[in-house]
Amino acid sequence: MSTDVQSTDQVLFISGRSVRVRRQGTGRPVLLINGLGANLTMWNPLVSELAGFEVISFDAPGTGHSQAPLLPYSLSLIADVAVHVLDELGLGEVDVLGYSLGGGVAQTLAHRHPDRVRRLVLVSTSCGAGSVPGSLRSLMAVMTPARHYTKSGYRTSMKMISLAPAERQSSQISAEADNWHHEQPPSVRGYALQMTAFATFNSLPWLRTIGHPTLVMSGSDDRVVPMANAAILAAHLPHARMAVVNRWGHYLLHDPGSGASAQIRDFLGAEDVETSDAWQSAQTVSRKEMAEFIKSAPFSAYPTKFANEMVRRCYPLRPEAR
Repeated sequence: MSTDVQSTDQVLFISGRSVRVRRQGTGRPVLLINGLGANLTMWNPLVSELAGFEVISFDAPGTGHSQAPLLPYSLSLIADVAVHVLDELGLGEVDVLGYSLGGGVAQTLAHRHPDRVRRLVLVSTSCGAGSVPGSLRSLMAVMTPARHYTKSGYRTSMKMISLAPAERQSSQISAEADNWHHEQPPSVRGYALQMTAFATFNSLPWLRTIGHPTLVMSGSDDRVVPMANAAILAAHLPHARMAVVNRWGHYLLHDPGSGASAQIRDFLGAEDVETSDAWQSAQTVSRKEMAEFIKSAPFSAYPTKFANEMVRRCYPLRPEAR
């Protein structure tokens, strides 16, 4: 499904800083929260598949056309910006989709402002501290904003990330590599502030308080945020299921051919979540299954690997997942 979607941009002033916001389409409102350093043009492939929804997206502080704060902040600040955006647009309860770093923001939003969220979609993301880190090469590739400033930097980063099999065969992702520069790149300070915010993020202490129906999605071959992290989230969240997209990795939302957008559309479009095919085909995750996913995750030489394992042991699963 692909169709032209009417788009309206505006600049809001939130806490004294400008924030660019985009509204596209009509229907049930869905708020999209972006990944590290990305601006709202990243959503184009997904938005084209969300006919029948009003899609709201924004540039997080320091990315795209939104100003960066001067001082370090936590993901709670981006979550609060998202709530202010909804307030300014006159929207109450919405569906929320968070991708990568934006998944941490979406978790924070659902925890801090549960009345603003109907359903939750978490894609290629993690709980922060306590997560299973990606490969060292992949993480090094995303730790620098160089990929946003030069075409050679973008190509080098994509090679270091080591795309999943289906991503290497994707003509759409290949085309993105040729058109690597998507509008305004993030500022160096904005990028550093986002990285610092995620480095201090840990949702394990309060994940069990998020009762919204949650679809946790991951590519089976994600080198940046391994699939095991989706299992950790699905096991700790009270009303969550895990959907794995085989042969895809961190960029499963960049090409509708992955089928991820169709699952998201089905999950959010169903009047009753129990009638959603995407929900029915997704799996619940028990303690034993979570442990198996973690054990089968590719080895990572990232320094936090063992510290994160100790963090996970501090936060037991909800009783029904044991």
